[in-house]
Amino acid sequence: MLEILEKVEQPVQSQQSMLVRTEKVFKRMFENVCQAIEEIDGTQFQEQRWTKDENGEWVEGDNNNGITYIDMALRNGNVFEKVGINYVSMQGELPPGMTFQGSDVVMADPANGMPSGKGTPFFASSTSVVINALNPMVPTAHVNYRYFQIGDGTQPGSWWFGGGGDLTPIYLFEEDAVHFHQVHKDACDQHDPTFYPRAKKACDEYFYLPHRGECRGVGGIFFDYLQDRDAESLFSLVTTCSEAFLPAYIPIVEKRKNMEFTEQQKYWQRLRRGRYAEFILLHDRGVRFGLASGIVNTQSVLNCMPGEACWNYSDQPIHGSREEKLLEVLRNPHEWV
Repeated sequence: MLEILEKVEQPVQSQQSMLVRTEKVFKRMFENVCQAIEEIDGTQFQEQRWTKDENGEWVEGDNNNGITYIDMALRNGNVFEKVGINYVSMQGELPPGMTFQGSDVVMADPANGMPSGKGTPFFASSTSVVINALNPMVPTAHVNYRYFQIGDGTQPGSWWFGGGGDLTPIYLFEEDAVHFHQVHKDACDQHDPTFYPRAKKACDEYFYLPHRGECRGVGGIFFDYLQDRDAESLFSLVTTCSEAFLPAYIPIVEKRKNMEFTEQQKYWQRLRRGRYAEFILLHDRGVRFGLASGIVNTQSVLNCMPGEACWNYSDQPIHGSREEKLLEVLRNPHEWV
């Protein structure tokens, strides 16, 4: 995992500006991805907004209590089988006794007595996208960028960026993997030529199913708890990376969406989505964070699950098949660029 080596403090005024600017960047990403998906698919998203009631419970609605929370869902479209997109920007208080170690939620030990009083103020903003296509020749894609801040952001370790984008093919087209990685490498290289190799390695290591001995896909970039330089430099890097997703992914969709496929290939797609679901439920820290913290709505967290998936006993592919070729790559991550 790509983590910090040095904590950098920021002036309060700078951190307050960062809140507003990250909101704008992630909201723009959210809107651009929604628009691109609707244009290709010809189907509109179903939109749901959430807020919290006086008891702190999530309810449908939209108000000005420091929360902007939007879920977008598309199911059984013309090109996409299921797409889940989420935008969140909120200020609030963590429950008493809750804190973070990196991006992991840490709760007070009930054996020592539950803490009372006010919780710690926090700010969080993010956009998260998971795209599953109908055609098994179109790869699944995931992208998420986020910013967290505890308190006023002046204490060491009290703010960080996280995120990245990755590609999960059902059938491997090497030129698609090269394109996806090249666009992200070019984005990283604008700011730091050493960043892409580290973020690519972190992506391969994070999106990995140890019980299968397989990577989830052909990777991309990934980073978490990132604060190894000043916030301004990281904001610029994250902004550029967030803008790289659409040119990295949409040309692949356009190229593959009308290709012919068989029912057997759809079956393989459902098997691979089973692997995707296994990773989300067993290993994904973002899902664990969302469910454990209560900061986000449960339906939003699980909106990343595929619409259709299946499991079968002894599901190894035929020797020499395209399916086996994919597994060889997933078990031995490649350097694509």
